[in-house]
Amino acid sequence: MTTDHPRTLRSDARRSLEMLIDAARAAFAEQGLDVSTNEIVKRAGVGPATFYRRFPSRHALVETILSEVLGELEEQAKAALDHPDPATGFAGLFTALTVAQTENKGLSDALAGHEESIRVNEARRRLRNLIRAVTERAQAAGALRPDLSWRDVPFLASAASGVAAACLDLRAGAEQRDRVLTILFAGLRAGDGPALPGRPPRHIRGSR
Repeated sequence: MTTDHPRTLRSDARRSLEMLIDAARAAFAEQGLDVSTNEIVKRAGVGPATFYRRFPSRHALVETILSEVLGELEEQAKAALDHPDPATGFAGLFTALTVAQTENKGLSDALAGHEESIRVNEARRRLRNLIRAVTERAQAAGALRPDLSWRDVPFLASAASGVAAACLDLRAGAEQRDRVLTILFAGLRAGDGPALPGRPPRHIRGSR
């Protein structure tokens, strides 16, 4: 939370707040949630005093940024749930989850539970519920294999987001992520494939 509501700030103060948020979003996306306050203020071109006038702590800034980023992903999940074709909606959400984690290391950290706060935990809960609704809707339409759990979906998207640029002296092209997604979607479709082994992931820390 910022110390002042953005609408009550003077234009110069509002500008410094925007610069801090933009710098923090870029830094978290590139380096993850461990980026230092010094790195953020350096990128923003402001001093530490300006930072602490806008945010009471580094944690407050992290919470603000993650709430925004998770909120954007939540809106994409809602759009997927509203899509007239359940299969297309699921594919859109799965792709969004994959691309977001590929392009934003901080988001990947947050989805893995590396940041704890009431706001972030609640945002993760809402996203889980939407992933479940989108997945089960596609299953009910016969588009996805019945033994797939919605709990598998975040792990599959996380795995797809980590496609390497090079492996065994082979270099991937720009379309490699799309190739991986196409292969994954083929395995997720309802059909006569082998049953999935074991049990799906379970909730941790009593979350629901």
